Amino acid sequence: LGNAGGRNLSLVADGLKEITGAAIDSEQALRTVAVGTAQGFSTSQLQGLTTIAKGASISLGRELPDALDRLVRGTAKLEPEILDELGIIVRLDDATRNYAASLGKNANQLTQYERQQAFANAVLEQGLKKFGAAAAAIDSNPFDKLASTFSDLLKTVFEFLNKALVPVVEFLSEKPMA
Repeated sequence: LGNAGGRNLSLVADGLKEITGAAIDSEQALRTVAVGTAQGFSTSQLQGLTTIAKGASISLGRELPDALDRLVRGTAKLEPEILDELGIIVRLDDATRNYAASLGKNANQLTQYERQQAFANAVLEQGLKKFGAAAAAIDSNPFDKLASTFSDLLKTVFEFLNKALVPVVEFLSEKPMA
C-alpha cells in the first residue's frame, strides 16, 4: 500500500507515535496509517487527526488509542456519530457545501472522494480548534505510554521467540523420533 501511494508507511507511523509521545504502540500507529492511506488521507491529515486524538484524550480523559481509532474511522466512513462522542460535531451537508463553494462547484457535483475530503477538512478544522492547544501544552497520559511500551516490548519478545522456536518446531515435526 505504501509503495502504491509513494509513501513510507512505517515512517509515517513513527511520526504518529512521536506526535502522541509514544502513547500508542507500533501496531496502532501502523493500523491508523493503513486505514487512513486506504481512504486517501494525506500524511498531514493523519498527523492532524493524531494531534486531535491526543488533545481529546487529554481533555476528555479517554484512552488515546480509542480516540485515534474513533477519529480515523469516523472521518473515513463519514460518520459524524462516532465523532460526536469526542465533542466534534461536523455535519456532512455543511462540510460538503463549504468545500464545494471553495472549488467553485455545487455540493451535488462533488465526487465521493471530494465529499470525504470535505468532511476530513471540517473535522481537522474543528478538532484542532477544540483540542490543538491541549495536545501542544500537555504531555500524554503516562499510563498510555507505559501500555504502549509494554505492547511493543511484548511483540518484540514474541517475534524473537518465534524466530528461535520455529526451527525447533520444524525439526520436531519432521523427525517424530526426536
